[in-house]
Amino acid sequence: MRFTRPLPFLLLATVTSLCAQTQPAPTPAAAPKLTDAQVSNVLSQLQELEKTILSQRASNLSTVLAKLNAAIASEQSAIKFYTDCDVLVNSERKEASKTEARQRQEMMERSMDRSKSKGGGGGAAAEEEGDIGTALQLGLRYLILTLEAHEAKEEDFKKMGPKLSSYIQEMTAAAPKLKGRALGMLGRVCGGGSPVIEAFQLDRFLGSEHWSRSPTDIGGMFQQTLFFLAEKDAKDTLPGLWDTRLNYEAAFRKEQMPAPEYELWRQDDLPALRWQRAVYLYEKGPSPVTAMADMLKVIKEHPSHADAPSWVDNLREFVNASAPEPTTSTQTESTNN
Repeated sequence: MRFTRPLPFLLLATVTSLCAQTQPAPTPAAAPKLTDAQVSNVLSQLQELEKTILSQRASNLSTVLAKLNAAIASEQSAIKFYTDCDVLVNSERKEASKTEARQRQEMMERSMDRSKSKGGGGGAAAEEEGDIGTALQLGLRYLILTLEAHEAKEEDFKKMGPKLSSYIQEMTAAAPKLKGRALGMLGRVCGGGSPVIEAFQLDRFLGSEHWSRSPTDIGGMFQQTLFFLAEKDAKDTLPGLWDTRLNYEAAFRKEQMPAPEYELWRQDDLPALRWQRAVYLYEKGPSPVTAMADMLKVIKEHPSHADAPSWVDNLREFVNASAPEPTTSTQTESTNN
């Protein structure tokens, strides 16, 4: 049997719905009115509080940076620092017993020592583990740069370019040591769940629009920081910067990938990056004409690439957009023909 609602109930529901539709939206509360003396008093207090906050913030960050700089003095100090942070976050703050904390400390130390001995011993173990000490040193160094980038004002941020370039060069040179677990540790120092970041509550100090959080993302470092800086002050250097990026990325990947995978990267991904370079330089570089010539070169050298048809279409659009306007005589000849 079908259930039928009583008529009064339906009428009540209809009226309620109409009232809800016609009821005006609540107006925002008006700002309270303050006297001139109250405004002056509050603003004066805020000014003093702001000075105190900024001073304490700078002092706290300076302390953290000093500890991080001490930690990268050697591989052993980097390992000990990371281990201490891990024990603090995963044992002491979780109110583990002293015995449990000591056991975790010993476990971390054994793990680090085992990885260090394997990484330095050559052979298959070195390929699997990598060099943990080198990875942690690099990760902590990149964390320092990331903190500095977050705090830097516009003029100071320009100084981050040479520092970042130096880091990329050092990381690429260390690529043979950044295998397996070591590469993962390098990424973890600055990533989610990092015991170092959690130990010092640093996560809110690491966000920056023009800085990559990843200590191994060479492309992101160039795209977000080095290209950004060059666009503003040194546009003529952009082609060379792109070449440097591709060279570093190829060198790093060659050490990280098995030979067959690296060869596939060279065949598929590298041409796509070269095309990306050409399009970028067409839009933002010093010479769009040279950039179009680079596009044509990529197409000629890689006609069987999966993206080649779309490259042809894109370059045709760029060329047509740059074609000279037809003259009156040309238009007449075209009409007669």
